[in-house]
Amino acid sequence: MNTDKEDVATLIELLKMATERSQRFEADRASQSELFREDHFLLEMWPEACRRTGVGTREFPPGVIKLWKQSLGRAN
Repeated sequence: MNTDKEDVATLIELLKMATERSQRFEADRASQSELFREDHFLLEMWPEACRRTGVGTREFPPGVIKLWKQSLGRAN
């Protein structure tokens, strides 16, 4: 499996894990701090998503972090 496919598979697993969480909120009604906590949760769960997809220890994809920063109004 190449790196991009591993990242995509792991990101999909991470999103599945996020939807399985018991605490749910509506993103369109969530405060900035709630959105930040959700993003933080995803970062914390990344190692577990890697384990579940069998890709070993991997760095969180920099492209996803860049997109998060852009969505918060920060380009770097």
